[in-house]
Formats: sequence, structure tokens, C-alpha cells
Amino acid sequence: MKRVFGVMVILLLTVSFLAACGEPPAPAEFTLSSVTVSPSPAIVNDTVTIGATVTNVGEESGDCDVSLTVNGDTDSKSVSSLAGGASSSVSFSYAATTAGDYTAELSTPDDSKSKSFTVSEDGAPPVEGVPTWSVGDYWVLDCSYANPGGKTEQDTCQLTVTVTGEEAVGEEACYMSHGEFTPAATRDAADMPLTLHLETADIWTSKAHLVYLQQSSAIAELPGLPSTVTWTLTGDYGYPFAEGKTWSGSVRVVAGVLDEITDLEFKILGEETITVPAGTFGCYHMVAYEPTSPGTYVNEYWINTSDVKSVVKEIERSLWAGVETRELSSYSVS
Repeated sequence: MKRVFGVMVILLLTVSFLAACGEPPAPAEFTLSSVTVSPSPAIVNDTVTIGATVTNVGEESGDCDVSLTVNGDTDSKSVSSLAGGASSSVSFSYAATTAGDYTAELSTPDDSKSKSFTVSEDGAPPVEGVPTWSVGDYWVLDCSYANPGGKTEQDTCQLTVTVTGEEAVGEEACYMSHGEFTPAATRDAADMPLTLHLETADIWTSKAHLVYLQQSSAIAELPGLPSTVTWTLTGDYGYPFAEGKTWSGSVRVVAGVLDEITDLEFKILGEETITVPAGTFGCYHMVAYEPTSPGTYVNEYWINTSDVKSVVKEIERSLWAGVETRELSSYSVS
């Protein structure tokens, strides 16, 4: 018995020694992501804020200098004692004194990223008339869910969506909005025998193209687990809308253990006038469908770009076991 114990001690000491003599930790290495420019487009004499996320992809802690170059003008900032695997935000201010096209070039010793932006003459409208949102803008939508024969045959609630700020998705600048369901929305999961209750949803909408890029929901039955919908779009997508315009993309749905990606095609069918509880609006009718079934719409959107600056009506057929319809009941935009 003592001999066995002695062998175990020797083995433990050997393992500890080998671990101590293993590969040294990877040195600090700094990458850049989520480069943003705000406001965009800017007006002459605006102070433009250029931001990015610095991530130490190494294992050792380290210091890093981040430099910015805009049309020959340079600036730099230091990020100190950034632990391995950790991220930190960095931002610069740039005085936009002349109209024109600019490129912001950000770099660390290990990586570089660039972002183009435009500065317009004082009083010039936003580029191409893209509808703009402001913090505090909100939309209230009546939600109706129908799943005849399902666990939840019918459900009604209201969704209030409020603009809270701006945040990039990948390299694309987005408005960030927060949604509250009152009461919590009851939905049947499409691929599993579960009844789910949605309490809140955060939504990222492209500033330049006025289309959804990401949504993250809080589901009572999936506490702490991811529940996200991400749209990856290609081609000349979204705004400006025009009859017959098409683009491609995919939608990825992650809900707990579920992780599915579906290829989609998008098309503007034309302009329609529709009436919802908030009033009567002229809208662009946008549809989404799988490439193999162009006549079967998985999603439909009616978008008003003048007064509402957003979706007036939406029909969702692919996310849940049933069909959800949302109609605008009230709104306030600046």
C-alpha cells in the first residue's frame, strides 16, 4: 500500500513538473474590430467620433498603442495592461472642417482596419435621403400569433420598440433598439415541443440600408442560453427601395441547442397603401423566400420610409410553429 502511494506521489510530481515545463503562454497580440464612425454622414464642422474594439488574442497581458490616420492627420492612444483574451474600446475625435470623402485608418502593431465616411456641406441632407433615427424614437406594434391545433392556438400582446443608441454588427453601423413585450409573448417552438415566452428583444437595424441585421431575445424557458437571429446579406441590399429590387442572404437562428442557417432571397414587390391601427401609409412591400420556393414567402414586411421610417406591418412564418403578425398601433419619430 505504501509503495502504491509512493508511486502516485511520483506520478503527481511528474505531471506537475511537465505542466510547469510546457509551452510558454502566447505573447500579447492585438486585433481590431467593430470600427464605427458617428455621425455618418457628418456635416462640416461636426466632431466625428471614430471608435473600435481592441482585443488581445494572446495569452499574456500587454500594452498596446492604437493609431488613427485620417487623410494625413494622425493621432494615437494607449491601451494598458490588457489581459489575454480581453477586449477594450478605444475612440478618437476628428474635426471635420472640409466637405469630402474620408478614410479612417486604425492600426495596432499587429492589425489594421479602415472605415470610409463622408462629410457634407452645412445643411446638406443625409446621403441619398436615408431615413434617420434618434435615441428615444419608438414604435408600438400589436402582435397576433396563430397556430390552430397547436399548444398556443392564439396569443395577443404589444411590442414597444425604442431606439437606445448605435452599435456595429461586424463592420456595419447599426441603430440599436430595445423591445418589450406586454404581456410576455407566448410562442410554440418550430422544431421542438416547447411553449416559449418572450419578454424582451434587442434589435440591430442597418443605418445605411434600413433592414434588420440581428435580433437577440430573452426567453423565459431558456435562461442564460443564446437566442439570436442573424441576417447576413449580400449584393445591393435594402434601402433605397424600388420595385423589383432583389438581393440574397441567409438567416441563422440560434435558440438553446438549436442552430440553423437558411438561405433566403429578398425582393421588393412594389409600393402598396395599407391601413393598420396607427393609420394609412404608403409602403414598400418586401418579401423573403427560400431560393427553391420563390412563390412561398417566409417573411413579409411593409416599410414606410417617410413618416414612420420603419416597418408598418410584418408577417413572420418561419421562426415559430405558427404565424405571427405585427401591425403598427402608434409611433413617435423625430
